[in-house]
Amino acid sequence: MAIKTRLILAMAALLCAATFVIGSVAIGGVTQVMTSRIDTQLSDFLRQAGEIITTDEITAANSAEPAAPATVAVMFFGPDGELLHTVPAGYADDPLPLPALSHDPGPTPEPITVNSSTSNVQYRVLASKIKPLFAPDLREKPTTMIAAIPLVEVDAVQRHLLFVMVITITAVLVVGISTAWWITRRGLKPVNNMINAAVAVADGDLARRLPAHSERTEIGKLATALNIMVSKLVNAITERDTQQVRLRRFVADASHELRTPLAAISGYAELYESGGTPPGPALDRAMGRIRGESHRMAALVDDLLLLARLDQETTPSRRRLDLRQLVYDAVDDARAADGEREIMVHARTPLIVHGHDARLRQVVGNLLTNARTHTPAETGVWVVAESRGDEAVVSVIDNGPGIPEEHRHRVFDRFYRADDSRSRDTGGTGLGLSIVKSIVEAHDGRVELESVWGRGTTVRFVLPLAGPDTGLGHDV
Repeated sequence: MAIKTRLILAMAALLCAATFVIGSVAIGGVTQVMTSRIDTQLSDFLRQAGEIITTDEITAANSAEPAAPATVAVMFFGPDGELLHTVPAGYADDPLPLPALSHDPGPTPEPITVNSSTSNVQYRVLASKIKPLFAPDLREKPTTMIAAIPLVEVDAVQRHLLFVMVITITAVLVVGISTAWWITRRGLKPVNNMINAAVAVADGDLARRLPAHSERTEIGKLATALNIMVSKLVNAITERDTQQVRLRRFVADASHELRTPLAAISGYAELYESGGTPPGPALDRAMGRIRGESHRMAALVDDLLLLARLDQETTPSRRRLDLRQLVYDAVDDARAADGEREIMVHARTPLIVHGHDARLRQVVGNLLTNARTHTPAETGVWVVAESRGDEAVVSVIDNGPGIPEEHRHRVFDRFYRADDSRSRDTGGTGLGLSIVKSIVEAHDGRVELESVWGRGTTVRFVLPLAGPDTGLGHDV
């Protein structure tokens, strides 16, 4: 059942119950008031019973006018319980039936309700002991006098009030249901809009958003929460699609990178098998190419395995170490590998960080290799290690040709090369800077790139400095 229908039915039931209760209380109250007045009349009538001398006076006491109906029915029971005399209520020619009393009930301290003998008329009855003057033989004997007033007017008022209550309940239900329908329709309109928007999003319209409402209302809070949820869902889907595109590109690039050395090795092997490379310089050159491509493929596989491990590791094993010493060691290795290039280092103060020794050495080494690989031999390289606030900053600077602006945002992508031919000639895999970024981010750091076309490039990584030494030398 729809919530709108449930609300309308609940409103109708509440209005019906409230009107019924109010009407019942009103009918009960009016009945009680009228019955109380009748009881007072009975008491007053019996107090005057001692003054009654004859049955004619009894009849006269029942009516203010001779032609008016008697308001009180009177019954007399003798000492033995036998009915002695009756004076019915109503008109003389059309009296009302007497109360259904076949024997003397005795004096009643309070009025009681009694049915009539032959109809559905009820009476309020009050009995008292008297000495009737109209019966000389009973003057000395106690006799029960019963005064009874019919509840005809009370019943008529009750029926009228009941009719009014039914009409009122019907009117209240009609007005209440109409009002409830209008209110719920207006109040649930934002909910229907939310449903339509949610269905649209489910059907693929990810740009759809729920209409804005005041956040002071529950509808507004719900709309805001759903919009945030949809935005996060869209971001997650976008990120998933981006990751899938990157994964497909990564697989394609990896396949391409592996295919190149494999094709070279296979080609030289087939050339040797066909006798195209007789012993001598040509064979030596072929074997050298096979060896070089094998080394290149091994390096590529090693880099891929390292990236896979970095993707799986959330927190690498760390210990306190001096980043300055790692910089000096990496510069010494680079100078040994490229003795003709001028490589200078500036690292005067210790830079204590929490890190993985081998991984951070690889970061500095990859940055130096990247600078040597993508710049001419006469290009100078500077390595600056310094502290800035609570961070350690290591910058690798060259005055080479720089990186074109359209390539800068992708230099940390896997297998990306701004100068593809030069990288292949020098044995680059296109994974060096990707590895740098992965390692640095695993150490809660960040990498930055600054490059000016024709003037040089600066690649730096930033790590948080370690706090004071607590004497703990183990890994963290």
